[in-house]
Amino acid sequence: MVETTKLKAARKFGPGYFIREQMEMREWTQDDLSEVIGVTVKHLNKILQNKQPLTLDMAKVLGEVFNNSAQYWINIDTSYRLWFSQEKTEAENEAEIKSLIYERMPIKDMLNKGWINTFNNAYELKEQVLKYWDWQELDFAIIDKQYIPCLTRKSEAYNQFNASYAISWYRKALYESFNFNVATYKTHKLEKLYNNLHTYTTSKIGLNLFIKELAEAGVIFFVLPHLQKTCLDGAAFISKQNPVIVYTGRYKRIDNFWFTIAHEIAHVLIHLNEKTTFVLDNLKDGKLNKMEVEANNLASEKLKHNEIVEYLNPYLGYLNAVRVEECARNLHIHPAIVIGKLAHDKKISYNNQGLYNENVLEIIQKQYQILG
Repeated sequence: MVETTKLKAARKFGPGYFIREQMEMREWTQDDLSEVIGVTVKHLNKILQNKQPLTLDMAKVLGEVFNNSAQYWINIDTSYRLWFSQEKTEAENEAEIKSLIYERMPIKDMLNKGWINTFNNAYELKEQVLKYWDWQELDFAIIDKQYIPCLTRKSEAYNQFNASYAISWYRKALYESFNFNVATYKTHKLEKLYNNLHTYTTSKIGLNLFIKELAEAGVIFFVLPHLQKTCLDGAAFISKQNPVIVYTGRYKRIDNFWFTIAHEIAHVLIHLNEKTTFVLDNLKDGKLNKMEVEANNLASEKLKHNEIVEYLNPYLGYLNAVRVEECARNLHIHPAIVIGKLAHDKKISYNNQGLYNENVLEIIQKQYQILG
């Protein structure tokens, strides 16, 4: 008989393989061996498939049955488990890397938008992510420390993870801002433009003219689609020496565009500084701090919201398109803004917001739109 105590476990082979060898030598079935060692066939089958680690008692029983030692079976099982654990480590490492990245960045959406290139494994993805953030190591604690405390909106919608999604969007916006060349920023030019904002709303030409004059005032503007779970409408931040205003086109309505722009200009003029370097806005978020209230109030002022309500309040019981257009003409403002204000105040149904509202992304010139 072969002295099996001198055999060494082949790599990748667990105790099940060697038990089967012994069974074949004896022409035993699983029923036979289960009867001999006193376990169920189901339990034995798990051992044969290496799904059930050997206990010391089982190793002793196998040693008695197959005329070798308990140590022999313990060694085989231990060596196999160690090898298998090492094999799993690579897969586990990839899963860990992907899990860490996916919970902090909407990778699938970024792939769809072309912001991240396709990758074959977690390590290729990791290299792209490191380049995206300009990091040496994959450490999302940097976002928690450097960016999330700067978010001006602290509602429940912004937990650690979807806040990180929003910061991922901001990072892309910051990169894209480097591709725009505008004049040196002049506060007085922006203020003058802001005071006349409502007059630009009345025509399609006015919208692109306003964007052009933003550039002449030293303000970068472009459209960048929001990312999954971020619910962003717009943003304001500083890129080098120039303010940047970004519109996401989340709703694509003319009234939404003008209110978002007016809101972000307010941030540029009264809020952006060394302490507040960026503002990311979900304008549907009802939990507002002082800064957001100020921006809303100033935007409402520039879009003549109070005048709209005052003008149309006597006619709300029998409001019609003629009255809306009359109000818009007298206030020199787009009728979609009139409808938007009344709907926001619940003076008319939100169903009316479709009136006068074209898809603003079909109006904004393509050089100001980032694909994605």
